[in-house]
Amino acid sequence: MYRRESLYAWIREQEQADSRSNTSLNPLSVAPQFRFSHTCKA
Repeated sequence: MYRRESLYAWIREQEQADSRSNTSLNPLSVAPQFRFSHTCKA
């Protein structure tokens, strides 16, 4: 059994940690990083 207030607080924390509802955590809201490709020489 959980107190209703505790459950609601936990749900709010989960929503804030969810990248779908928190744009600062969403990897799609960050500009892409360019990586240099390395060629292998045999």
